[in-house]
Amino acid sequence: MRSPQTRKSHIGRRVSRRAAVRRLVAGGGAAVLAGPGLTAAAAQEATPGEAECVAMAPPAADGIGLAALLAGGIVHDMPAGSVKVGIYRFTLEPGASVPPATLPYPALMYIETGESTCPGNAGKIMYGADGAVLYETTGEAASHVCPAGTTWYIPAGIEDAAENEGSELMSSLIIEFVPVEADAAGAPEA
Repeated sequence: MRSPQTRKSHIGRRVSRRAAVRRLVAGGGAAVLAGPGLTAAAAQEATPGEAECVAMAPPAADGIGLAALLAGGIVHDMPAGSVKVGIYRFTLEPGASVPPATLPYPALMYIETGESTCPGNAGKIMYGADGAVLYETTGEAASHVCPAGTTWYIPAGIEDAAENEGSELMSSLIIEFVPVEADAAGAPEA
């Protein structure tokens, strides 16, 4: 062990993996204990302004930062076997749209800024920042609005589209779960 005279300042000090994990777990536990009110307020303050869609680095303690991602939801039809997870940023300028298409795999879509209008076909679920189900599409409405701060679960095999009917940039994160074929030995094929 180094003496206090030879110890480096905390700025240049190396932190062990075990110490980093302990700090991350302690910080996560503190966030949970702080309650949803504090988390929602912090999320609201951290919400990007108009036309911003750049991820911000979390505050660091001893050179380590951890922030909970805002995207979250249950994937009810996760493909069996190996899955390729793709994470994409998707934007729509005001007035822009994407025509209807059907994907053979499930996805989650977190709306960062603005809002997106999507078909109201049955099967999609809207989650709030706290993970609570806010809305489920039933197919009765022609369309639904996906507001900023919500995460949408889009099941495999249903037609979906997007249109920005608002006046600000719609920015979102899309997380896709694409099945990967395995080779004869059971390893995923590239």
